Amino acid sequence: MRKYDDLFARVKEMAKDVDDVLFKLIPEREPKKLYDAARHYPLAGGKRVRPFVVLRAAEAVGGDPSKALYPAAAVELIHNYSLVHDDIMDMDELRRGRPTVHKVWGINMAILAGDLLFSKAFEAVAKAEVSPEKKARILEVLVQTSNELCEGQALDIEFETREEVTVDEYLQMISGKTGALFDGSATIGAIVGTDKEEYIQALSKWGRNVGIAFQIWDDVLDLIADEEKLGKPVGSDIRKGKKTLIVSHFFQNASEEDKAEFMRVFGKYAGDAKDDALIHEDVKEEVAKAIELLRKYGSIDYAAEYAKNLVREANDALKILPESEARRDLELLAEFLVEREF
Repeated sequence: MRKYDDLFARVKEMAKDVDDVLFKLIPEREPKKLYDAARHYPLAGGKRVRPFVVLRAAEAVGGDPSKALYPAAAVELIHNYSLVHDDIMDMDELRRGRPTVHKVWGINMAILAGDLLFSKAFEAVAKAEVSPEKKARILEVLVQTSNELCEGQALDIEFETREEVTVDEYLQMISGKTGALFDGSATIGAIVGTDKEEYIQALSKWGRNVGIAFQIWDDVLDLIADEEKLGKPVGSDIRKGKKTLIVSHFFQNASEEDKAEFMRVFGKYAGDAKDDALIHEDVKEEVAKAIELLRKYGSIDYAAEYAKNLVREANDALKILPESEARRDLELLAEFLVEREF
C-alpha cells in the first residue's frame, strides 16, 4: 500500500487547515456541555476524507482550494451530525475509540449537539468566500445531501424488520446513506472551483460511485478481513443481521434449504450490545458456516467486484478533467477505498 503514502500525507496536511476552520465554528463556549458534546467527535480525530474530497475537487477543476475550506468544514459538520444521531439510534457505546456522545452527556444533550452541528454546517456555507450565486448552489447541494442521508437511514431502519431486501433496494439505501455525502462533497468542491457544468457533473458521478463502493467494501471486509486489522470479530454483520449487498445477492440466488440454514445464524445475536462478547468458538463456527454459504453462491465475490467496477466508472468520469495532482489524488483515494484491508 506504499503507493498511497503521498496521498495519506496530503490528506493529513489538509486536515489541519480544515480543523482550523472547523473549531472556529464550534469553539469552546457556553453552554459548555452543549459545545463539549458537539466537539467530541471532531476532537476524536477522523481522517477528514470528505473535506479532502471537497478541497481536491475544487483544485482538480482549476479552482482555489483555500476558497473551499468553509464548504469543506460544512461537509464534515454534516458527517459528524449524522454520526451523533446514528449512534443514538443504534445505541452504540464507542466511536473512534471513545465513548459515544449520548453515553457521556445523555440522549437529550446528544440530540441537541447533533442539531448544533447540523446548524453550524449552514453557518459555514454562509461564511464561504464565493459569490452569492455559488453559495446558493452549494446550499442547494447540502440540503439535498442531508435529505438523502435521512432517507437512506430511514430505509436502513425499515430493512431491520424485513427478512429479505433486494439488491436494488439495498443499493438505493446506501446511495443515500453513504453515496450522497461523497457526491455532495465532490460536487460542492467543483462548484467552488468552476462554472463548467460538465466538470461538476463528472465529479458528482465520481462521488456517488465512490461513496457506494466505500460501503460495499466495508461489508466485504466484515467477512474476509484479518480480525486484528479490522478491529472487530469477522462476521459481525451476520451475527447482528445486517442487510448488505452480499446478503441480498445470496437471498436472490440461494436454494430454500440454504436460506433456512443461513437464517439460523443471521441476526441470532442482534440484541447483544457488545460485539466482543460474541467471539466464543461455537459462535465463530456458526458464523464460519454462514460465510461458506455466502461463498457458495459467489455473493462475496459479487459484492467485491461490484465495488471495484463502481470505482473504475468513477475514475473514468474524471478523464474529462485536466491531468493534475489533485485529480490523481481523487483517483488514488477511490482505488484505496476498495483495496484497503481495514
